Amino acid sequence: MVMGHFATALIPYQKCRGNPKASFWLLLLAAQFLDFLMLGFMALGMETVTPENFFNASFAGMHTNMQFSHNLVPVAIWALGFAVVTFAIFKDATVSLWCFALIVFHELCDLVVGFEHNVTSADSPAVGMKLYTTAPVAGLLIEAVMCFALVWWFARQRANAGQALSSRGKLGLYLILVGGTLATMPIATHSVTQLLS
Repeated sequence: MVMGHFATALIPYQKCRGNPKASFWLLLLAAQFLDFLMLGFMALGMETVTPENFFNASFAGMHTNMQFSHNLVPVAIWALGFAVVTFAIFKDATVSLWCFALIVFHELCDLVVGFEHNVTSADSPAVGMKLYTTAPVAGLLIEAVMCFALVWWFARQRANAGQALSSRGKLGLYLILVGGTLATMPIATHSVTQLLS
């Protein structure tokens, strides 16, 4: 899941309205923290996603090794560590707990829609529905529906609070989150190279 993780940040952003310590950028960072870690570990050669060339990749044909960033026990440690650091900086338990929840929810979403992950090391049991590899179209549709529901909820909450989003703002959120997810649909089962050939 990619855009769906960004969409989850809308929940604490709305729930913490008025709290200057609940920066939207901090919440976005927490929501995507595991993927940023993955990119860092990939740069260090510790994790892999194959094929490496984006143009040769499709969701169905992708293979991942994300044992340091996405396996269950490391995720628990990362989430706790992120929450502790957040609390040390901002001295706000609510913001820290939301950051912890966003990281854990990232993992739960991946287990439903994304790739399977191991419990601890690469040779430990694997968990997850791995829809990205077994049924990528269904996985992407679930992600798009989730994005739609979260944007709809966020817009409704803002309207109920007397701070309605502009039509342009709502359209922008739908286009980025829902449209961004659906835009990856062509590479669900075929790579860009295959589509162009």
